Amino acid sequence: MHRYSKYNKLLRYLNIVFLLMLFVSVNIWGGRLFNSAQLDLTEDKIFSISEATIEVLKSIKEPIRLSFYTSENLSLLGPDYISLMLRIEGLLETYKLAAGSNLIIERIVPKPFSPEEDQAVSDGIHAIPDVLGNSQIFFGLTGHNSTNGFYTIPHFAPEQNNLIEYELTRLIFDLVNTKKRTVAIYGDLPISGDKTQRLPPWTILDTIKRFFSVQILFGDVQRFSSDIDVLVLTEPGELSQTTLYAIDQFILRGGRVLAFLDPFNEMLDVSQNGQPSAPRSRGLDNFTKLLSAWGIEIPTRTVIGDLGGAINVQMTRNDKISATKYPVWFDVKEGGFVSDEVITSGLSRISLRSAGYIKYSRQQSLKFQPILLASRESGFIDISKIEYAPNPVEILANLQQTAEQKVLMARLSGAFKTAFPAGAPVANVNSANNLPHLNDSVKSTAVVLVADADLLADETWLKNKNLGGQSLKVPLANNGNLVVNALEQLVGTSSMIGLRGKGTLKRRFTLLEKLEQEAEIKYRKQENKLLSKIEDGKKFIDQIRRTEIKQGVVYSQEQQMELERKRNEMIEARKELREVQFSAKENITELKNRIIFYNIWSVPILLLLVIFGLNLMRVISWRKSVGES
Repeated sequence: MHRYSKYNKLLRYLNIVFLLMLFVSVNIWGGRLFNSAQLDLTEDKIFSISEATIEVLKSIKEPIRLSFYTSENLSLLGPDYISLMLRIEGLLETYKLAAGSNLIIERIVPKPFSPEEDQAVSDGIHAIPDVLGNSQIFFGLTGHNSTNGFYTIPHFAPEQNNLIEYELTRLIFDLVNTKKRTVAIYGDLPISGDKTQRLPPWTILDTIKRFFSVQILFGDVQRFSSDIDVLVLTEPGELSQTTLYAIDQFILRGGRVLAFLDPFNEMLDVSQNGQPSAPRSRGLDNFTKLLSAWGIEIPTRTVIGDLGGAINVQMTRNDKISATKYPVWFDVKEGGFVSDEVITSGLSRISLRSAGYIKYSRQQSLKFQPILLASRESGFIDISKIEYAPNPVEILANLQQTAEQKVLMARLSGAFKTAFPAGAPVANVNSANNLPHLNDSVKSTAVVLVADADLLADETWLKNKNLGGQSLKVPLANNGNLVVNALEQLVGTSSMIGLRGKGTLKRRFTLLEKLEQEAEIKYRKQENKLLSKIEDGKKFIDQIRRTEIKQGVVYSQEQQMELERKRNEMIEARKELREVQFSAKENITELKNRIIFYNIWSVPILLLLVIFGLNLMRVISWRKSVGES
């Protein structure tokens, strides 16, 4: 019996050793056999490469060399940079496996005063000063093709973590596709900058130029060239009948159009220095003829307010700076993206400002396809509320939500009919460049309409970050991706569409934001009521004092009592206002803490309860077996 026990014990030890050896062997062979396999459980699949990336990598026909610059002292910038470096290394390794021998990847470590450091500087990699070590930190990438094509990512920032695949694949795409389609931009927005006012070009222009050859057009246009693949209209306020007719005929000849038409453009219409802006002709007013012919209406005096995606803004009130939600500025998130729409494929957030909405009534045999929608917590706001000194608190408190579907971006496709059935305007008829008038499309084409032009401005979707004395623009939303997606779909190239926007790094607690929003609306209504009461009391007391000073009137006891009552009401209102403000803050803080507690501790507590329950069941089962024996 004793020998059997010792044998059994030895067998158990051998089993443990065997299992350990098996575990190590499986890991070694698994690492070799499944080196390229991965399982990505993140919602946005930020650790996987997309089908679009694979398509671009397989399209490489000639060698492309990527040089990845990383300094040895990168860790001095923080742990986020190390995590980002590991992620980029993993992506580059995956890229190499998918592309094969035509993709050459080299790792360069620029040491102080070395040829590698000189090469990094000449390649345009940003240098971040290391003050303590009296050296520089490099963290960027360059790409070269066989025909002297060259592109640079000057610096990788942790804020751009979720856009890394997009940046890498875009660089390779540019090196592979040396011939670009032509996009013409026409409109009033200063997209190309203004040298007289020292305003740089907008980032959206550079984004478009990465994929397309760009022409900037001005003045009257009698005919748009057939070399133009897509015509982009950016709030074309100064739009003559001559140019409008040219747009009409461009579409009928198979041209594609991407139009940004705004009922209120904050870049052009917002008041300056407290003064109303100068009156101007708006794109919607001049474009109505074409829109009506297509069955489209974009109301000219109404913008959308959306509580579901409202952005926080700072405002001064009663000599205090406070933050509140401004529903005129809002984000469209995944719930506002129409399903199975390639233009919004992979995007996570689009930021809009004072956007209008699109209404469609069938006039021609055109297909109307919504692309972006406002949330169900949205409503309509008259432009008079925002065009001069808008009050975010008042707008938030008075916004009436409606269940009506509000389309912010849509596509019209099919065979268009002319908006000029009587023929061309006189100026076009007399033009030497004039072509025969068309009443119907020669082939099916498409027009994409966006009821907001402010989404193109840097202020709407980018944040400036100072890094080592250099300004870095970090995307807060996918506006640039949306524009390029739309252009690529219109020109018919779709290899980059599926790549867009493995979003932005920051993710929101949507439930918490909704509860905060409801609490703030309730608080703002109470606050407005109390502030109005306090203001009425102030006016009454000021009026009494002015009358006393001017006329020297001595008031009766009843009037003095009324004055005292008003003062007491003001004191009580101020006290109640402080309580409301404190209560709102306390409730929101308590709500945050409660949700964070449930989010962190619910699963561990549940596991402990399950383990405790299982152990209890084992004890009960053991006691029963002992009792029976």
